[in-house]
Amino acid sequence: MTGRTISEFITELYNNPEMEFIYHSNRYMISGYISPSGGIYTLELWNITTNSLVFKCSDKLRENCVEQFENSMLFDNRTIYEAEDEINVQYG
Repeated sequence: MTGRTISEFITELYNNPEMEFIYHSNRYMISGYISPSGGIYTLELWNITTNSLVFKCSDKLRENCVEQFENSMLFDNRTIYEAEDEINVQYG
């Protein structure tokens, strides 16, 4: 991963992130936010290049959303950890 370490990237997912990165010529935006009522955290990953939602998790516990993201095979059937060498963080 360039632009951040994988540890910094994952840690930021707990803090209402807004990060943009490139993976295999596709631009992605990952963002986290709390519902207006304040009870639910949502973590979303969008492929900006194709304008498609790739991942979404909503839960009372941020840890559950981050864990689901970490375990999801979102990058050519690989996890973020398996694909990290091919990710370039552009923003955030």
